[in-house]
Amino acid sequence: MTLPTPDEMLAHAETDLDRAARALTDAADWLRSDWTPVGSPLTAEQARRRTAMRAAITAASAAISQVLP
Repeated sequence: MTLPTPDEMLAHAETDLDRAARALTDAADWLRSDWTPVGSPLTAEQARRRTAMRAAITAASAAISQVLP
């Protein structure tokens, strides 16, 4: 395998960052979805985890958006 050119390196990294951004959007969609049984509340631990995940998604998405064109 040959080493990439600088342009190839950046293009591959950009492609993977774009893929990561789409995956973060999918994860955020899951966290906004309904669950069964419908109308049941999350436990305190589940709510804490969901809040932490949302914060991580927001931070990661912002970081990625700063470097993508």
